[in-house]
Amino acid sequence: MAISKSNAKSLCTQREWELLSQSWNPELSQITPGRLRQKVQRARTLRDKFRDLARQQSGEARGKRDPRSTRPSQSNQNTQRKAQIFDEALERFQARLAEVDE
Repeated sequence: MAISKSNAKSLCTQREWELLSQSWNPELSQITPGRLRQKVQRARTLRDKFRDLARQQSGEARGKRDPRSTRPSQSNQNTQRKAQIFDEALERFQARLAEVDE
């Protein structure tokens, strides 16, 4: 299930939101192929970051991993959402890049 733009904006930092907002039309259709490749790489990096962080937090919440900070994570719902947000953005960027490269 896709996450709404308003929910995504409330979860993201300003720089993350700038990347996300460019993954929807009309901004997406105006990006050059070179910039699209950069955006694909940035979205993939953020997706991987939040996916790894969610995995770490999940282990902490179950008591299977040592906490990275002074107290273990209780929930990782927002982190999982951010991983999903950037996964969806990555798909949009890749789809647009495939259209442009044809």
